[in-house]
Amino acid sequence: MGSAEERGGLSKAFRGVAIGAVVVFAGLVAGFGVGYYFRDKKVQELEQLVAGQKEQLASMEKKVLEAQKSQLERALARAKLNIGFEELLGSLAAAQAEVEQRNFGRAIQKIAAAKGALTAVSNTPGPVSEAVGTKLDEIKAGLEHLDVKVRDQISSLAKDLEAGTLPGASSKERGAPGTGPRNGGAAAGQEKEGG
Repeated sequence: MGSAEERGGLSKAFRGVAIGAVVVFAGLVAGFGVGYYFRDKKVQELEQLVAGQKEQLASMEKKVLEAQKSQLERALARAKLNIGFEELLGSLAAAQAEVEQRNFGRAIQKIAAAKGALTAVSNTPGPVSEAVGTKLDEIKAGLEHLDVKVRDQISSLAKDLEAGTLPGASSKERGAPGTGPRNGGAAAGQEKEGG
């Protein structure tokens, strides 16, 4: 009978070891499962954080690009304004030279070119551009009547434009001497900002 009891005791011990191994294995699997779950949860949180940061970065990049575009557009507008202003002054100088040589027909052409440059410079009609346009019309009328005295009008207009003391401008729109478009002031047809 001893051997049956030994077998029973051995089989109970084997069962105990097998159950213990299964419990340990189940504990390990559960431990790895819980660890994976928490790790996966943290990874998802980090991925959401990264996605939010990417959106924020893309938004900031877009704003910076828009600001740079706006800045470049303003610089281009200023450059076009300066070119148009130089054309206006150049046409006035050429007209004055033609009057000096008594070439009234060519002087009329130069005044017409100055009026075209004025139109290009002043993108919005205003009292200043209208006043300059009126002065140019007066000069043209004087040239059509072969009046040599228009050279003084041409010279006066050119000096006023360069100095920023534009004809027809209110004291608010006038720049101080030396504040013309070359010097960063108001141009023909453009009012100063603020006020």
